Amino acid sequence: MFRLVLLCFTLFTTGCVTNSLVPQPITEADLSETNGVLVGSFSRDPSGPKYYSQTFRFKNVSTGKEHSVSSQPSFNMFSGKTSDDFKLSNSHGGVFALSLPAGEYTFHNFRLYQSNGYFEQNWTSQEPYSIPFSIQANKVNYVGEIKLSPLTAKNVFGIKVQAGGVWIISDQKNRDFGVIATKHPEIPLNQVVSVIPERKEIFTPLVILPSEVKEDNKQASKEI
Repeated sequence: MFRLVLLCFTLFTTGCVTNSLVPQPITEADLSETNGVLVGSFSRDPSGPKYYSQTFRFKNVSTGKEHSVSSQPSFNMFSGKTSDDFKLSNSHGGVFALSLPAGEYTFHNFRLYQSNGYFEQNWTSQEPYSIPFSIQANKVNYVGEIKLSPLTAKNVFGIKVQAGGVWIISDQKNRDFGVIATKHPEIPLNQVVSVIPERKEIFTPLVILPSEVKEDNKQASKEI
């Protein structure tokens, strides 16, 4: 069981969601000796509760500049909602493409936001973490699927309520590349390199990497 070291609960508005899943055209200038394109998919487990918005944050190690991948799965009368590129039994979501300077980056936090019209809640990690990855110049950098596995808990009345979530990063290129080719036909998929994170510089139980899943499977096999 994961030790939930989160969660930040607030009762104030924290601003609008930037929907980075909305297609942004990629041009030749986005692939250069100093620039690369980051691609992947951003999704959620449909068996859990749906948040108003979900955001996964990362930053440039050298400059400290913040970036994020965000989506709004729930409808809002002012901004609508993020449409899904795929709906599978275990994953609903879409692909993204971001033009970024080449260099070292790290995933370091997230935000889950919920509003019911009367009050608002935010969940973030209260303990710092760091999951490094690189963006190579003149390449399309595939970071994998970043999927939210939502969590629930019971309140004082015994009613199930939303309680944050755990993020699972995995290699889903067989699905994602087909969607990217349709949504972003300008992206040269013959120039793709994998930058799926392999380690954690500062540990968190709230993000699960492919290497951790493999290790769990090995341990399970030993116990059989």
